[in-house]
Amino acid sequence: MTSSDTSESDVLAQMLAFAEEAASLALTMRATGLDMTNKGPDLGQALTEADLAVSQLMHARFGPDLIEEETAEDLGQAAARALLARNAWTFVGDPIDGTRPFAGGLSGWGVMVAACRTGWPRSCVMSLPAWNEDRSAPARSIPAEATEGILLAASEGRAFWAPTRGGRMIAALRPLHRPERRTGHVGWLSVTAQRYTLDYGCGWFPWSEGGAISDAALLATGRLDATLSNNRLWDLGPILPLFEALGFRLFHWPDLGDPPAAFVDLFDAELSAHDDLWLVCRDRDRAADLAAAIRRA
Repeated sequence: MTSSDTSESDVLAQMLAFAEEAASLALTMRATGLDMTNKGPDLGQALTEADLAVSQLMHARFGPDLIEEETAEDLGQAAARALLARNAWTFVGDPIDGTRPFAGGLSGWGVMVAACRTGWPRSCVMSLPAWNEDRSAPARSIPAEATEGILLAASEGRAFWAPTRGGRMIAALRPLHRPERRTGHVGWLSVTAQRYTLDYGCGWFPWSEGGAISDAALLATGRLDATLSNNRLWDLGPILPLFEALGFRLFHWPDLGDPPAAFVDLFDAELSAHDDLWLVCRDRDRAADLAAAIRRA
């Protein structure tokens, strides 16, 4: 439980402790075997016992000041708006982002949470505990305690990273700076691919390794030049402070409009942004160039 008097550094410490415990739990559950189901008839929405276990842990750590994927639809937009508008801290999380790669033994998944106040995400922690997959040999199973990954965080306008093993940090947080190199690639998740196409003749090429969290990791570590968002509140909230700390901004497609003042206004009554596409770019010139390459499917 937190209040408006809780410092951002204390909030960051709380999220770091949660992320380490959640990542370790997810790795352990995956190693013992998981059954994957789907959320109703939509086969694009996967669910495992680990999603629910991490969801329960998230509620135990953050209490009623929480908006998270597995219970957000029961909460509703009006309640979400009221929580996010407060001066007190509200947490937005995704227990396991990238459930399909998680259950399939791939690396593009993780746990993530953001701390929001006065209408906007301010601080975040994202752990991708299997990110450092060894691709120098055929794919193989690694014990949970030996699995290596990366943790990314943002607080007070600064970005950080640390290596992990078994879901827990093996070194202190260190500063993360925006990469300046160009790759010509843009994050292109499956939800985006259903709704939009990309004109390769404009010099942009799609890349994806899983879900929103892996997309964010690719951008933050210099593997992508830009990415896109038209997912849900709990997909964008936990990664937005990292983007902003690294100097990336949101631009609306195709008009390059600025985001609204209130984070919740990026989403509809179902807390989804599927009718809107947001470009995550370094500057307006880069956003205009990318916008010109995107077409509606």
